[in-house]
Amino acid sequence: MLIDKIYKAVQQLSNKDQVSGILSPAEFNRYLEFAQRDYIEENYNRLDGMGYGSTLDNSDALSPIKKSGSITILNGKAAKPSDYLHYSHAYSNYIFKGSGRVSPIEIVRDDEWAERLASEVNRPTRMFPIMRHIGNSFEVYPAEISNITLTYLKVPAQPWWNYTLSGSTPTFVESGGVTTNPNSGVTAGNSTDIEVQAFEDLVFKICKYMGIELREQDLYQYSSAEQQQQ
Repeated sequence: MLIDKIYKAVQQLSNKDQVSGILSPAEFNRYLEFAQRDYIEENYNRLDGMGYGSTLDNSDALSPIKKSGSITILNGKAAKPSDYLHYSHAYSNYIFKGSGRVSPIEIVRDDEWAERLASEVNRPTRMFPIMRHIGNSFEVYPAEISNITLTYLKVPAQPWWNYTLSGSTPTFVESGGVTTNPNSGVTAGNSTDIEVQAFEDLVFKICKYMGIELREQDLYQYSSAEQQQQ
């Protein structure tokens, strides 16, 4: 599992640092959860205009947490999925001259919403619907739309490095560990791998949280050594 490779990398790199010391499993799990969430937010909301959906590379980086499914609309509103994190895309189905059509839904800001509803030229229709965020729901117009297909980024599972003790030394296990996995529906002693495949980024972030002055060359050398051993 990638989570164990990250754990070993952080431990090895921290051992080179005279100040940081050894990272406990509990601290590692907490830092990795923060690092994964930071990685997702940074890639979704990049300030350089290259955020989620702007390029295939950025979309691929977050594809492991992408989900899609049909959502029912009641009185013009659709409840967001319980694991919803960020919006990606949505469309509705409609009938035009006896044939089924698919219509992309335009997501708009609140000020645009009012302008569009008041417009005589660009008013939303079944062919050109709009949608906006309202708390834990989406509001869709026209209200007669009965369902949409939503693609979104989900809240990732909490990464969990589980272990058994060999003497006083924690040893990684995929199942049968001594700590209780906090993820719903997961066996207590199991480990949960990270959902984004971003080894170097996550190692770098955890080391930064620990106050380790990590150079890119250190991480590159470690990664190259790991690849040669595989």
